[in-house]
Order: sequence, then C-alpha cells, then structure tokens
Amino acid sequence: MSHQNGLFDDQIAPPDLPKDVFYLPGMLKGREIPVLKALKAVLAAAPPAQARTRGGGTTSAAMTNCGQVGWWSDARGYRYLGKCPGTGRAWPPIPGDFMDAAHAATSSTPWPAFVPDACLINYYGPGAKMGLHQDRDEKDLAQPIVTICLGDNADFMIGGFTRTDRATAFVVSSGDALVMGGESRMRFHGIRKIYPGTSPLSDIAGRYSLTFRKAL
Repeated sequence: MSHQNGLFDDQIAPPDLPKDVFYLPGMLKGREIPVLKALKAVLAAAPPAQARTRGGGTTSAAMTNCGQVGWWSDARGYRYLGKCPGTGRAWPPIPGDFMDAAHAATSSTPWPAFVPDACLINYYGPGAKMGLHQDRDEKDLAQPIVTICLGDNADFMIGGFTRTDRATAFVVSSGDALVMGGESRMRFHGIRKIYPGTSPLSDIAGRYSLTFRKAL
C-alpha cells in the first residue's frame, strides 16, 4: 500500500510506471559475479571520487566511468570528459560483461539495438543519495538510459518533467535494471536513500549503480 509523503508516493512494490519506463527485477540473475569482477577492474583503473558541484560542494555519491567518455562535475559544470580527472588517463573501456548486461536489459524494450559508449558508475555509501535530476548532457536523446543495480537496496525516485512534479519512490535491489527512454527519457529521477547491510553480495558494502548512455 502506498501513502503520500510530501512530494513523494512511497511504494513497497514498484508502481505502475509511466510509458517507456521499464523495471526489470532480477535481470542480472546468474550474471552478478562476472559483472562484479569487471566492476572491480574498472574501479582499480579509475578509482571513484566525490566530484565538485558548480556550487562548490561535493556530490553525495562517489563516481567514476568507463567508456569512450565519462560524465563529470566540477566548478565548470556538468559535461563529458575523455580522460579521468584523477589519473589523467583515458577512461577504461566498457567491459564485455557490462555490455552484455546492458543488451539484456534493452532486448525486450523499444531499443534492442542500444549500444552505449559511456557508463557512469555511482557508489552510494551510508547516507549517500542523489536528488531528482535529468540526464540531458548526451547528444542523442533518442537513446535510452539503462541503470543496473549492485549491492544494497535503495529507494529509486521517478518523477515528471519538472523538479517539483510529484515523484514516486520504490525499492530497487541488487541485480535489478531500469530502462528510461522515449516519452520518459527526460523524466526527473534520483536515489532517495540506500538501506545499508542489505547487499546479497559479500564483496559489496553499499550500492553501485551502472548507468549506460549513448553520450556521443
């Protein structure tokens, strides 16, 4: 049962989602270990860091990337970069196991041929969250956003087309995937909270989200 809470409708189970938003619970079942192994290799090559915001603060979640370009934030604003700010080297390539997972997530959606060129990796430790936002720095907004979850459960928020539109929050778990595209590509979305200690993967404390995009 849901109840109203300010600007949010809380859901234990996923709500009826808007058109062109696809929630795929347990999509990674059977693929978690190779994806986790690939994730560890990316993190070793490009360690996550809390990025600077335009306002001078830092992001709540730590972030890194893999792919041709990586999304970053600093005093100059939000944009894609060809090199990791922490190492000065090109971002590591998107691992094959990541690409397989992204293809599996979109195979039954209107975008079965989706080929990402960037994967933003956000790490949420205890107390970390991400406010409602749009993904709008990509050149081809006809391509979807694909998010795959690993680790702790989290409240995923999905709202409307302005930041003040009512948003619905529902729990996503390790191995779940979400795809947003088409009419819902520019919906505001975010992470309200994580639930520490709920990760089914012994190698992960906290939550990683792998967000695949066609950036270029």
